[in-house]
Amino acid sequence: MSGGRDIIVQALVDVGSRYGFKGVRGTNYYRDGTETICLLNLQKSSWGPQFYLNAAVWFTRLGPNRRPKESNCHIRWRVNSLMQDEASKMFAQALDLECPMPDDQRLSLIENGVDAYGFGLLSRCESEHSALRIADEAGPHVMVLLKARRQQEAI
Repeated sequence: MSGGRDIIVQALVDVGSRYGFKGVRGTNYYRDGTETICLLNLQKSSWGPQFYLNAAVWFTRLGPNRRPKESNCHIRWRVNSLMQDEASKMFAQALDLECPMPDDQRLSLIENGVDAYGFGLLSRCESEHSALRIADEAGPHVMVLLKARRQQEAI
């Protein structure tokens, strides 16, 4: 392991830029839309050199925040929570810098995971309706704030 966190950030920059996301301090990647602000957040564990990737969607109609924190967003999920068991395990290992793994394998696992279950899904959340539809498809692994559900019912 040579680059550790740098490999994770490189994967996020490479994949995120393809989808129009811009990084802020290497931990948050935002893409602004008319109805939504999409965010991918790199979170470090308090207990060691492990990282987590959180995806989130903010509905602009429900608040003027242009750079929301992931924890305050209307829709949220942890990227590996949507993966099948073995893929989720491998992705988590790639984000665990204590887990020995060649740098190119770590980079590839992270890029593939955030492409499919992070930036890829977030890029489809251009409207409130599409974001809520994706949340419904993903099922119980996605948190949707009640405020967002009430707004969906009102539409």
